[in-house]
Amino acid sequence: MLKTMKNITLTGNSMIDDQQVVYMNASISTEGERTNSSSAIQNRELYNANKAQCRADIAAFDQMVYEIEDSITVEQEVTE
Repeated sequence: MLKTMKNITLTGNSMIDDQQVVYMNASISTEGERTNSSSAIQNRELYNANKAQCRADIAAFDQMVYEIEDSITVEQEVTE
């Protein structure tokens, strides 16, 4: 039996001087069942020198994930 799931994938990069410093990734189930989100520091030296900006970018990415999750929840409530 084949069971498939549809996901939304969101990726982001915190960039400093055109260099990737933090990579962010999220996979969000369109059925609202689960979200997997992670971030990875790609350049520790630039991250340490620019923590405030990198953390702001991570927070902005997380906010996008929350907005997608919320829109899926609203869509499910409307269709139920």
